[in-house]
Amino acid sequence: MKRLFIRLALALLVAVVALYPLYLVAGNWYLRSGDLERRLNRRPERLLIEAGTAWTLWPGVIHVRDFRIRNQTRTAQWWASMDSAVFELRLFDLRDRELVITGLKGSGVDFRLRRRADGRKWSRPLRRDLQPPIPGFTNPPARPPEKLYPRPPQQKQKARRDPWRIRLAQVDLDAVREIWIDEFRFAGDARIAGGFDMTVWRRLMIDPTRFQIDSGAISLGAGPNAQPILAEASGRIDGEIDPYVPSEHRGWNLFRFVSGRAEVEGTVRNLAFLDEYLRKTRWVRFDTRDGRVAVKLQVRRGKFLPGSRLEARPERLIASALDYRAEGQGRAVWEVLPGEESRLALEFDSFQVTRGQRQPHVRGRDLRIEARNGEPRLVERDFFSPRRIEIVMPASEVKDFSFYNAYLPSQSGLELTGGSGRMSASFRAAAPDWNGSGSINLDVRGVGARFEGRPLRGDLRVRTLIRDADFRGKSFDVSGTKIDLTRVSGAGISGGDWWARVHLDGAVIEPGAPVFLRARVESTLSDSRPLFSFVAPETRDRVLRWMDDLMTQPVGAVADVSVGDGAVRIDDLAVAGGQAKIQGKLRFGGAPKQGILYASYGRWDVGVELDGTQRDWKILRPKKWFEDQMGFEGRVSGR
Repeated sequence: MKRLFIRLALALLVAVVALYPLYLVAGNWYLRSGDLERRLNRRPERLLIEAGTAWTLWPGVIHVRDFRIRNQTRTAQWWASMDSAVFELRLFDLRDRELVITGLKGSGVDFRLRRRADGRKWSRPLRRDLQPPIPGFTNPPARPPEKLYPRPPQQKQKARRDPWRIRLAQVDLDAVREIWIDEFRFAGDARIAGGFDMTVWRRLMIDPTRFQIDSGAISLGAGPNAQPILAEASGRIDGEIDPYVPSEHRGWNLFRFVSGRAEVEGTVRNLAFLDEYLRKTRWVRFDTRDGRVAVKLQVRRGKFLPGSRLEARPERLIASALDYRAEGQGRAVWEVLPGEESRLALEFDSFQVTRGQRQPHVRGRDLRIEARNGEPRLVERDFFSPRRIEIVMPASEVKDFSFYNAYLPSQSGLELTGGSGRMSASFRAAAPDWNGSGSINLDVRGVGARFEGRPLRGDLRVRTLIRDADFRGKSFDVSGTKIDLTRVSGAGISGGDWWARVHLDGAVIEPGAPVFLRARVESTLSDSRPLFSFVAPETRDRVLRWMDDLMTQPVGAVADVSVGDGAVRIDDLAVAGGQAKIQGKLRFGGAPKQGILYASYGRWDVGVELDGTQRDWKILRPKKWFEDQMGFEGRVSGR
């Protein structure tokens, strides 16, 4: 029995050795005869397969060089080429309408795919200048295959045959030079390993597949119209697609079946797509300069998992809100957080703030602008729809307080000459109307100023409360803002001991409006010296000497203040403290300084009318004069 087995094995070996040369001759003759290509290419407008040379050294294993294939369906056109390849083809499966190729190893690969311009109505418009050229095809096709090869009437009445199944397994492609799918193009050096299983029009599955980028660039289109996305790219993408029916899940719906991870980095020219997301908040605009970006994504059946992250470090990070611009070093971060939430943040390591074309007036570190969203929805193409935004600026340097002269009416008579300090700010807003709230804190020591040429000096503390910020209407309710002036000295205020505490009630700022600030001001003053230093004579006779007692009384003051049209208006001024009372109205800027005041201290009283540098003192019946003036102006304004 043993001898019989040995004899059979030897006989089989001899037969194989004897038949092998016959296989080499017959197999290679057939591959080079062109008969196989003619059979496959009976409808070249639909499918065309070409190879420079092809040969076989073992049954079922085929080697090719200069391999090219193109295909056209009703909706798409695609083309692929390989410099060289070797694969195993299961010939007997072709009888069952199955093309099964395993162990495909290729080198020097190009792949291009584009949507047909005359295909079905696309949800995303075609940009043909960014689509890849397909050798041998025009778009739309001059000779559509569905019109060249219509199904004969007799075949339409018959049941359709089972569709072809195409199976590629154990694919390993190196020196991948180009992958160009519609507008998106990769060009460089990459490697692909994986496979797929497809039953035409019925089922598609992508095996676990890896796309390894050694070097290259990603862009929209190519040539002079190219729009760079990522240069100096490297990294890898691992993914798979569970079985699905393409005709039932088109477009972005296929991502319901996609799982994988990606780690890619490279250089970007800008991050304009992030600006699109921040612009939805109506508050912030975003810009960048060239920089590095690192992407780490994890997806499970179309859902981004926590830990997915994009981080960009551009050369310059720029953010704009209203007419302010923050610029500096930092990073932009998009990431998916636990709890079905994601965030997009601009994080400045260092920054400076400018307004318009002026020099920077605030410098600091750790400015953060952050927008938050719910879970990114890949299938709905909703990567980021911000629900709320927050801006936080830690205490930062205000080097020269004179910058804020830009906020004062040009002829108000008040000029800031110096001072330095610290500023901090925070702001929050939420969808859908994006009205917000926040605060701005300013502390300045040694503020220098001049009012009508008279020097002033002191310390300033401002706590601006933004109750409601309407970006669309450009209206900001700052009611509740507090202003503290301390250690003030100047003309008529010797000793540096004067102080004031101011509270703004019903205060509204409207940037760009003719009158951009209106407020009801309530304040407490250590005394009224600053007010009278600008209206009372420096030396007073016996008639006005009682004013010395008036000016040294602690007082409270209220007034309606408006700023705009080149002037500061103080209406319904009322100052009271002890026996001292002052009433009146004032206007600074634009026309010469104007105003009327009435002051009383016990049984003493006086009125004064201001007109530029002129002061007209009213000693006889000053109260009646004042009431007549106020009544007259009220009647005039009411006409």
